[in-house]
Amino acid sequence: MSAKKETKVFEDKNTDSGYLSGVISSEQLSGEIDVGAVCDSENVCQFSEEQIDSGLDLSECLSNVKISDTDTQVPRIKVEPTRSLDYPPYQILFQQDDDGDTQLHIASVHGCEKSVGTLIRVCPEKSWLDVANDYGHTALHLAVMSGNAVVTRMLVIAGASLALRDFNGETPLHHAVAANNKDCIQALLAPVQDQPHHKLSTVLNQKNYNGQMCVHVAAAAGHVDTLNTLAYYGADLNAAEGLAGWTALHIAARRGDARLCSALLQRGASARARSMAGRTPRSMAARTAARHAFSALSEDTDTDTDSEDDEDDMFDSDTESLFEKLKESANFINVA
Repeated sequence: MSAKKETKVFEDKNTDSGYLSGVISSEQLSGEIDVGAVCDSENVCQFSEEQIDSGLDLSECLSNVKISDTDTQVPRIKVEPTRSLDYPPYQILFQQDDDGDTQLHIASVHGCEKSVGTLIRVCPEKSWLDVANDYGHTALHLAVMSGNAVVTRMLVIAGASLALRDFNGETPLHHAVAANNKDCIQALLAPVQDQPHHKLSTVLNQKNYNGQMCVHVAAAAGHVDTLNTLAYYGADLNAAEGLAGWTALHIAARRGDARLCSALLQRGASARARSMAGRTPRSMAARTAARHAFSALSEDTDTDTDSEDDEDDMFDSDTESLFEKLKESANFINVA
């Protein structure tokens, strides 16, 4: 190897130290070790495989190390599949019993606010809130019928339907009006925050199977405050019921309720509205105490003729039956 020529040795982490492993013999200690390096044209020294060793004897250090067959593989991270959460048994909570009632029906009729709130939160579909029992009553019907305004409001906020009718054709609002429960009426009709405003005219003017709207039910019971509340939310006071075509003012006049008639007239109820028989509220109140409520009206408000008034008088007396009135008014022919 020429002294003028530099031999370049590349260093890396695998470069051998040059020592032979194992026990060193006396010959190796006394003599020089023939490196036996062979340099190529690029002046890179290459060593034989026998000389590529660290020179350290690790046999004694590793004699106590035992490698089992099971530990030969590198430990891996086990990714377990996601476990499904343990949800409550919905089928049991919303399963109907022999009467068609679910747990929501039972909790609503008893006013269990916490139970109703829990059932509303776990209910997967909003339509399950409107399940009807064998009598056609939903949970909202039962909450109103039991007078639980808080539960009623919870169900309304949750999205329970106000327009569903039971087997008598009555909605929850019909029941609230019949019971004169103003708290439940407010809970049903008050707008819900963060929800689009729904038109209440469909619910307010919905008829039961007797043809009565809520205003007719309130008028038949003489509930003045309830009628004012319904009028505030947009109920039609001049709407006619389906059997005889009576308005709320017709019903109030037939009852002889002067206070109710005055309240309806102040709210804009028409005194000229005619029933299917052509009768006005004023003519129906002529023989009752409610006639004073119409005394302030002008004469042209009621265009009934005297003959019509006489005909009405025949049907307005409460002391005689209809058969007796017809018998007295009939002209019998003497065939003798």
